[in-house]
Amino acid sequence: MLNRSWLIAVMAAIATFSTTSVHAQALTMERTFLTNYAASQIVASCMAIAARESANIAIAVVDPYGNLLAFQAAEDSTETGSLTAQLKAKTAARWRRATVELFDRVNNQVNRAPEWIGDFPQPGGFPIYVEGQIIGAVGAGGGVGSADDACAVAAVAAVFGDTASLTRPE
Repeated sequence: MLNRSWLIAVMAAIATFSTTSVHAQALTMERTFLTNYAASQIVASCMAIAARESANIAIAVVDPYGNLLAFQAAEDSTETGSLTAQLKAKTAARWRRATVELFDRVNNQVNRAPEWIGDFPQPGGFPIYVEGQIIGAVGAGGGVGSADDACAVAAVAAVFGDTASLTRPE
């Protein structure tokens, strides 16, 4: 009988210890996300820049998971520009890096996975980081040359100033 009581006490102690250690770890986490308001401000800023420069740009802003928050295309932009803006933003969010980095890696045969899984590794997409945490991504399409990159970068800077970064924190 003593052995049985001892076994029950040991089992109870193990159950208590394992339950305590599980609860010592966090069960939830806090995340910062880009708001719809901030996304619409980024779009408006890029559209203002594009209008001044007569660029037919489309711009898309997504959350960290690639869900579209805001989008707009200049009046004369093409369907291709509109689609690529959204794909660039989603690609930047998924890979958590600028799409120009993926473009370089794909072209140098370092990693062609973005092509295989349907991403769009072309310049013009950027993740948006605040305090080292990705809060969303932006993509611009349809511009000539580096106009896509310039518009996206300037729009995020206009809305967030120095508080946001478009490069992955180390």
